[in-house]
Amino acid sequence: MTEVVSSILGPLVEKLTSSAVGEIQLVCGVKDDQEKLKSKLEFIQTVLADAEQKQIKDQAVRLWLSKLKTFCYDAEDVLDEFEAGALWRRARSTGHFTLKRKVRSMSSWISKFILQFKMAHEMKELRKRLDGIDEERARFNLSTLHYEKTIVPRRETHSFVPASNVIGRNKEKESIIELLRRSDDAGSEIIAVVPIIGMGGTGKTTLAKLVYNDERIKEHFENKQAWVSMPLEFDIKIIIRDTVKSLSGEAKSLSGQSKFDNWSLDELQNHLRNLVESRRCLFVMDDVWAMRMEDWLELRDLLGGLSKGSKFIMTSRNQAIANIMGTVPSFNLANLSQEDSLTLFVKYAFHHGQEKNHPDLMEIGKEIVSKCGGNPMAVKSLGSLLYSKNNRRDWEHVRDSEMWQLQTDILPSLRISYDLMPSHLKRCFAYCSIFPKNYEFSNFEMIQLWISIGFIQSSGNNQEPEEIGRQYLEELISRSFFDVVMYLHPYLSFKIHDLIYELAISVAQTESSNIKVWTQDISPRTWHISFPDSSDVPKDELRGCLSKLSRVRTIICKVLGSSDSMDFFLETCISRFKHLRVLWLENSSFGLLPSSIGGLKHLRILNLHGNRKIKKLPKSVYELRSLQTLDLGSCDELEELPANIKNMISLRALDITTKQQHFPKSGIGCLTSLRWLIISECKYLEALFDDIQSLTSLRKLFIGECPKLASLPQGIKNLKALEDLWIWDCESLRLPEEESNEPRSTSRLQSFFIMELPKIVSLPGWLEGSASTLQRIRINDCPKLRELPEWLPNCSSLRTLEIEDCPELSSLPDGVRLIPTLTKLRISDCEELSSCGEEDD
Repeated sequence: MTEVVSSILGPLVEKLTSSAVGEIQLVCGVKDDQEKLKSKLEFIQTVLADAEQKQIKDQAVRLWLSKLKTFCYDAEDVLDEFEAGALWRRARSTGHFTLKRKVRSMSSWISKFILQFKMAHEMKELRKRLDGIDEERARFNLSTLHYEKTIVPRRETHSFVPASNVIGRNKEKESIIELLRRSDDAGSEIIAVVPIIGMGGTGKTTLAKLVYNDERIKEHFENKQAWVSMPLEFDIKIIIRDTVKSLSGEAKSLSGQSKFDNWSLDELQNHLRNLVESRRCLFVMDDVWAMRMEDWLELRDLLGGLSKGSKFIMTSRNQAIANIMGTVPSFNLANLSQEDSLTLFVKYAFHHGQEKNHPDLMEIGKEIVSKCGGNPMAVKSLGSLLYSKNNRRDWEHVRDSEMWQLQTDILPSLRISYDLMPSHLKRCFAYCSIFPKNYEFSNFEMIQLWISIGFIQSSGNNQEPEEIGRQYLEELISRSFFDVVMYLHPYLSFKIHDLIYELAISVAQTESSNIKVWTQDISPRTWHISFPDSSDVPKDELRGCLSKLSRVRTIICKVLGSSDSMDFFLETCISRFKHLRVLWLENSSFGLLPSSIGGLKHLRILNLHGNRKIKKLPKSVYELRSLQTLDLGSCDELEELPANIKNMISLRALDITTKQQHFPKSGIGCLTSLRWLIISECKYLEALFDDIQSLTSLRKLFIGECPKLASLPQGIKNLKALEDLWIWDCESLRLPEEESNEPRSTSRLQSFFIMELPKIVSLPGWLEGSASTLQRIRINDCPKLRELPEWLPNCSSLRTLEIEDCPELSSLPDGVRLIPTLTKLRISDCEELSSCGEEDD
C-alpha cells in the first residue's frame, strides 16, 4: 500500500485562504492559527514527493503519511463545515424563505456568531495536531528535491481497436476467422465455440475484437453479432439481457437506461429467439470468470433457436472453463516475443518514425521491454508513459526503478506507470476501485464524482472544474489506464482492463473498498465504500458492518430494494456519516427517501437514477445547499419537481424525469450555477421554463423522450455559454424559429445533435449565431426535414457532419463539401439527395 497525500494537501491550502474561512478571522487568535496552519502545510508540501517515494521501503514514513492524510481529511471537514454555513447564509439572504425579515436577521446573526466560535476552537485544535505531525516529520530527513512526475501528452482516443496497434496476433486472427467462416459444421447439433485463453494482459479481448470487427466476419454473419462482457458470477438473466441489447444495436443511452433492463427473463428469451431465429449469428462472451457445466448447458438451451451455422468466441484466463465450453482446441495466447514487444513499445513511446532519431533511447527501451516479460498491457503502459519524453534521464529512471524488484501480484511495469503519475491522477485512478470489475463508466458521472470528492485541483487560470476533470480523464486514457468503449461527443464511456483494475485495488487499499458481502472485514480508515444490496440482510448484520465506519465520504449502493432493512440502512448511513459527500443509490426501488437527509450539509451528489417507485422527495432535500449533482433521471413515477429546487444554489448538474406537464416558475431557472442539464423520459411535459436564459453558466443541455413537448423556450438561443445541445425522440416538438430580420445572437455551441424529431422541416435560424464555433452536427431520423440552411458552408470550425434517415432532404447547400475543417461527412438513407456517401479523414 502507498499513501498519496500531495493531491489532498494542495486543495486544503486553497481552502484556508477562501473568503468563507476569512470570516472567522474576526474571532480573537484565529488569524494567527490559520496562518501557522497554512505555513506548515506549505512547507510539508515541499517534501511530500520524497516521502511518497521513501514509503515504499520505510514503514515509518508510510505511517507518518497515513497520519498526515487523516489530518488533511479532518481539516477539510472542518473548513467545509464553515463553507456550508456560508452557503446557508447566502441562500437566506436571497429571500427564498418566508420568515419575517427581522427574525431572520437576528437568527442568522446568532447562528453565525455560534459557528464562528465553534470553528475557531476547531482551528486551534487542528494547529496543535499539525504541530505534532510536523515534529515527527523532522526525523525522516526528507528532501525537497525529487524526480518530476512524467506528464503524458494527450493522444487522440478511439472507441475501437485499430489493427495497426495490434502486434504479433495476426496468425491467430486469420486462423480464427477461417474457423468461423468454415461451413462444415452446419449440420452439427452442437454450436461451435472457439476459446481464446491467456494470462491477464496478453491480448485476449483485443484479438476477439479484431475478429469481431473484420469485414469478412460481418459479411459472413450478415452483421448478426453480439458482444457480451460476462459478469463475474454467472447470471443467466444479465447474460441474455446484454445479448439482446447487443443484437438490437442498442448503445448505452445518456441516461444509462435501456428498455430491456426491466424485462423478465421470459420476455428477454422470447425476444432473443425472435432476433436470432433461423439466422447465422456470432456471439462473443468476453472475460468468462465463472462457468459450470450446468450453467453452460442452461445458457446453450436458452439459445436453442440459433441457426446451426452460428458460432461462439469466448475469452478467459481459465483453461478449465474452455474445456467446458469449447468445441475446438483453445487458442492459447503466450506473451509476445522480444521483437514484437519492442515493436509495440515503439508504437506507443514515439511519434511515427521518430525512434530513428533517438538510438540512445532505443537501447534503453530494449532493456525496459526485456523486463516486461512480453505482456502487451505492460509494454503498452510503459510506452505510453514515455511518449514524447526525449530526456534520457526519464528513460533511465524507469529502467532502474526499484519497482522491478517488488514481489507482488501486480506487474511491476504497471506499478511503475502508476508511481510516476502526478498525485492528482493517482487519487482519481484509485477511486475507480470502488466500482465493480468490468463496470462501464461514463465521463459525466466520473467527472462529477471527482469534483464532489475534491479531487479536481484548481489550475489557477479560471478553468471550469468540469474542463479540468475532462483533461484528467483524457490523460488517464493516454496512459492506457482506461479503455474507451464508446465515444459520441461529448459523451464517452470507458472500462478498466482487469489487470489495471487489480492495480487500482492494490493502491487504494483501505481508502476505497468494494464490499461483496456484509460480513466482509472493513477497515475503519475507509472513506469511500460500495455496499451490496441490503434489502434481505438482518439489521444486526447491517449494524455490525456500519458500526466499524465513521469517516465515510462516498456511499454507493445500487439496486437497493424496498424493505425494513433498506430503510434501516439508509437511516443509519444518514445519521452516522455526517460528512458524506456522495450518496449513490442508482437503480434502486424504494418509495421514500428519509427526511433526515436534509442534515447532510456536506453532500455533493445525490443519485437516485432509475428509481421507478419514488413519487416524492422530502422537503428537506431542498435544504442541501452544498449539493452539486442531483440525478433524478428515469424516476418516471416522480410526480413533481417543486419550486423549492431554487434553494439548491450550488447545483452544477441536474438530470430530471417527472410526470409534470410544466416545470414550476422561478425554479430551475434560478439555478445559476448549473453547467449540465438533462431532461428525459418526461411523458407528460408540454413546456420547459421561460426563464431558461437565466442559466448563464449552462454548458450542456440534453432533452429526450418527451413525447408531448411541443416547443422550446425562445430564451434557448440566448444561452451564451452553451457548448452541446442534444434533442431526441420528441415526436411533437417544433424547434423555435425567428423572424429573418431579427439579429442573430452569438454563442459558442460546438455540437448539435437531433434525432427522431418527426415535426421539424428545417433547422432553427438561431443556430447561425454559432456558425464559427460549431464542430459537430448530427441529424438522424427526421423524416420531414427538407433542407439545410444556406449558411452551413460558413461553419468555419465544422469537423463532422452526419445525416441519416432523412428521406425528404433533397440537397446540400453549395460548398458544404469544401469546408476546409471538415474531416467526416456521412450521409445515409436520404433517398432524395442527388449524391450521398461517406467521406472520412
